[in-house]
Amino acid sequence: MDSRKQIIARTALKLFADKGFDSTSTQLIAKDAQVSEALIFKHFTSKVQLLEYLIKSGYKRIIEQNRGRLQENDPLLFVHKIIELPFELVREEPEFWKMQSRLVDVTLSQQQHDRFLQPITPLLEKAFRQLGYPKPEQEAAMLLLLVEGIWKHQVTQAQAADPAMVEFIKAKYAWQ
Repeated sequence: MDSRKQIIARTALKLFADKGFDSTSTQLIAKDAQVSEALIFKHFTSKVQLLEYLIKSGYKRIIEQNRGRLQENDPLLFVHKIIELPFELVREEPEFWKMQSRLVDVTLSQQQHDRFLQPITPLLEKAFRQLGYPKPEQEAAMLLLLVEGIWKHQVTQAQAADPAMVEFIKAKYAWQ
């Protein structure tokens, strides 16, 4: 059985994803969660603290879910896993990523996102080096920009990922 705190958090996540943080009042969260507004403030002292909880717990959950996914010895398969990553992340946590796309100017959100991506950069550079790319640092930076664009596109578009597009992007990275 879900605790009331979980119900409040899940409701707030959906509303922040759909309406944005600024357009969602604690009164609306309470109404949709079928709890009192006072209960929200009992669990989270403010709407900002509720947002911080959603960001931190969301990234913690995503990091835990993806811990083993990025352990790949074959450099080409690793690059392909990075290409697939935004499609998989958005499919698994659509409301979280939709909320994230609305929080580009929120420092905590950006810090948590950077922390999530931090271990990927050196692994990508190593993979591109092993694949013989002349500028592995730039390749890694470019692929991460593409990945950023993909997940943002995924949460703002009504249609699901086009499998042909995934394969097209993967085909751009092959043995040199």
